[in-house]
Amino acid sequence: MVISRNTTCPKKQVTQTRQASASSIAVSFLVVAPLVLSTALAPAQADDTHNHSDETEFYIGLDGLEVFPTGTYAGLENPNYNRLTFLFAHRHEETPESNHFHGIGAYSYSGSLDNLTINSTNTNNRIPESYSEQPPQTLLLGTGFYAGRLISTPTNKEYSNLTIEPVVSLKASKKLGNQYLFNSSNGRWQSSIEGANVGLELASISTGLNVGDSAGVDIFKSVGDIYTIGIGDNFSFTPTFWTDAAAPLGTYSASFKLVDLGNGNNPIPFKESGTFSFDFEVKTVPESSTVLGLGIVGLLALSLSRLQKLTRNSLN
Repeated sequence: MVISRNTTCPKKQVTQTRQASASSIAVSFLVVAPLVLSTALAPAQADDTHNHSDETEFYIGLDGLEVFPTGTYAGLENPNYNRLTFLFAHRHEETPESNHFHGIGAYSYSGSLDNLTINSTNTNNRIPESYSEQPPQTLLLGTGFYAGRLISTPTNKEYSNLTIEPVVSLKASKKLGNQYLFNSSNGRWQSSIEGANVGLELASISTGLNVGDSAGVDIFKSVGDIYTIGIGDNFSFTPTFWTDAAAPLGTYSASFKLVDLGNGNNPIPFKESGTFSFDFEVKTVPESSTVLGLGIVGLLALSLSRLQKLTRNSLN
């Protein structure tokens, strides 16, 4: 009778089992990691290109408030009355009844009541608004007409959609949020600007920063130039701010005011707005895929290192 014997050492059996397990885990990780990387990259890339600012954020209105009803200067004439005003729309998805405008390009008072000064701007005259503590909008690589340039681009951040429309364009909207916005501040901004020939006048601009139209053509050559952005209550204009792709890192700004150029239909042009500014930055931004890829490669290397250590311990 032949007796079959298992001559394998129990310790060696354990070691072989652990080696097989370690190898299996390592192979599984190598197979899964690319799938994780592929899955993770898809939404990251989508977020980089998807425009979450679906609503117009910037408007031009005519200030209809004659006298300040409250505040430090209550009872005084509003220096913005019957002036064109550059406005930012604050929208609240969960509480649309709270939607309202902030005057960005507006005149303001300063000083005591017996020593008043009228200023041609105000403390809330920048985009992004200073109180938000949001950094300047990052200029991103352009395409098409703007290939080889860094440009202002709509992103998921507030203030990034630079389309400008008249406030009255909200009047016929069927969206509840737009109706609350149009009727905010007791209808202060509802007046029509029909007959106005609205121009955007360049007040100042950083060296290296430019402003173009949808065809990639610069709309300003020097400070003081005025570009017609629309007539009356029905227009839509989106400026594109850009620098050369090799522009030095840093913050770039441009300041403007709105003027009514007049066209005969409005014999008495509306008063000009206060000045307002846009801030942008050129900075080094790593590709999301690069950052994520490096993270997964690091995780993979760490896991393999631990597996190798486990294998060495099994052999001892």
